[in-house]
Amino acid sequence: MVYTENGLCITLNELKRLVTRVENENKRGNMEPCIYVKGGDRPRIIQYCYYAECFPIDFTNSAKSE
Repeated sequence: MVYTENGLCITLNELKRLVTRVENENKRGNMEPCIYVKGGDRPRIIQYCYYAECFPIDFTNSAKSE
């Protein structure tokens, strides 16, 4: 994942891995079966937990700037 002037760039392989991880977190980690995309200068892709005690997963933490 890379932040570009056009937005967040995700390759198809990265997107497939992201979907697989979201599915696994849902099955094994009490995470919601969906992701939320927050816009702005640095868009974020987040998966929330069903319970307030859990921390959400921010899949864009490792995204680099162009």
